[in-house]
Amino acid sequence: MYKFSTLRKPFVYFILGGPGSGKGTQCELLSKNLKCVHLSAGQLLRNAISNDSEHKSTIENCINSGRIVPSHVTINLLDKAIFEEQSSETFLIDGFPRNYENMENWIALMDHKITFKSVIHILCSRATMIQRITERSKTSGRSDDNIQTLEKRFITYQNDTYKIIEHYRNRKQLIEINGDNSIETVQGEILESLKKHHSQ
Repeated sequence: MYKFSTLRKPFVYFILGGPGSGKGTQCELLSKNLKCVHLSAGQLLRNAISNDSEHKSTIENCINSGRIVPSHVTINLLDKAIFEEQSSETFLIDGFPRNYENMENWIALMDHKITFKSVIHILCSRATMIQRITERSKTSGRSDDNIQTLEKRFITYQNDTYKIIEHYRNRKQLIEINGDNSIETVQGEILESLKKHHSQ
């Protein structure tokens, strides 16, 4: 794992939601409004493919089949990205962890390095997510923006990601937002909920 300073323990938020729920869009806005850094787990993985990293074939096979990339691969990329970035002490991690094993590995490998704040869960209807992904596929160029892979990603989200949601709900570290609303409304609700959550 990446070397780190014992004096620096960056703040981390997880942003979770189904495919097309608006995680990336909301993180981009939050990064501007809160002066923090947005790290997309998916984008880091796609960058690792285009940069011909040692994990290229593993990542490629997982993404194209809608399966979850092995935890140590994703955590290694996130670890490096957090501790190479000096512009902020607050990080929004979008699209990770995606299953319980991801979360357990993150806790084992990263909890002593960072200060975990909360999970922001963008709850979105299946119809809205399908509509958004269909629209996005026209311009995104992403290999996973198709109906076949989308169905597999829905199953992963329902079967695996919900266990993480419940874990953080029980720990009172969950903020849940209705993602079917407009981009502006969702952003306003996240900012308001963060303010309330951290004043308690």
